[in-house]
Amino acid sequence: MDETSGQITSWRDFEDRVGAVMAMAASRPQDLTLVDTDFVRWPIGQRSVMEAFHQWGLAAPGKHARLLGASFDAFPRVHPRWVAWRLSWAHRVRCYQAPDEYVSGLLPTIVLHGSVGLRLLEPRRGVGVWSRDAMVLKAWLDDVDVILQQSHETFPPTTLGL
Repeated sequence: MDETSGQITSWRDFEDRVGAVMAMAASRPQDLTLVDTDFVRWPIGQRSVMEAFHQWGLAAPGKHARLLGASFDAFPRVHPRWVAWRLSWAHRVRCYQAPDEYVSGLLPTIVLHGSVGLRLLEPRRGVGVWSRDAMVLKAWLDDVDVILQQSHETFPPTTLGL
């Protein structure tokens, strides 16, 4: 298969492709970047994706994952397995909150650095593109980096109480 890009036709298609990207990350570990306003529709907590995250963590010393979003409030309710897993991997998995003025630019995106990326261009319908083109992936990551420079770390893995 020599294709370097293609279409994503629905949220279900996106979810399936996120699972495939995570399986690839488990076998060929690289840095990961994930972007969305709230990640509610992502399959992050599914068993197969969680297993891939775990394998990525074990096989990728020195690699990091960054999640950029507008809010992580729904994570404990929607992705409890991922939240529990992150307790052990918080040193390599960071969550960042984008400033309000950038929220409209947070298109659902996942990039396995140097390999493949997915981006929804019409999030309501789940329509977007995937690419293996290094220049496209770099452009997507450059877009994310602009927002990350204005963002702050959020969603601590544990909450300290009195």
